[in-house]
Amino acid sequence: MTNKAIDDLNQIKSIMERSTKFLSLSGWSGIWVGLCGLAASAVLYSWQSASTYTYEDLTTSDPYQTTYTVEMLLALALITFIVAITGGFYFTIRKTRKLGKSFLNTTTKRLLVRFSIPLIIAGILCIIFYTHYLLQLALPTTLLFYGLALFSVQEDTVKEVKGIAILEITLGLLAFYFLDYTLLFWALGFGLVHLLYGIILWNKYDKIK
Repeated sequence: MTNKAIDDLNQIKSIMERSTKFLSLSGWSGIWVGLCGLAASAVLYSWQSASTYTYEDLTTSDPYQTTYTVEMLLALALITFIVAITGGFYFTIRKTRKLGKSFLNTTTKRLLVRFSIPLIIAGILCIIFYTHYLLQLALPTTLLFYGLALFSVQEDTVKEVKGIAILEITLGLLAFYFLDYTLLFWALGFGLVHLLYGIILWNKYDKIK
């Protein structure tokens, strides 16, 4: 096979890959999500440090809990999610436009559907835990199912996502086993892992753009 034929095949392969995979994931998205995860972990840690209770002890009718409540915990989770996802989409959409591509295409829609299903299941489980006063299982659940969500889309995007997914799943399982260190594992998974991988992705895919 001639060099020209090999080059043609590689070009065809590259075109097919770009048409079937979402390759516009921004490293800044990972960095942003990591910073949000670390900030949320710091807030929750400060609440726990100032309280004689931990989030495992929270109930909706506890008259002695004065440092923070279930409602405050849920508000922190919601705000963190909104800020993280908004920033993540912003940086990714910005990179997509710089590359002259459309963000909402068939590949992106397929990825979003696959990614959302495990997260929806995690949300339902957290609600069930809440109703049964098992909030200590909420953080490990979100970490584990987030890892599963990433793994479900790892074939649709850059190859580094598979490594992130495996790390998140591992940390989620460890958080279930070592419940006393749940917040630490959550901070590592949503914070440090995202931050480091965001830097790696930026250096590999964004730096030369």
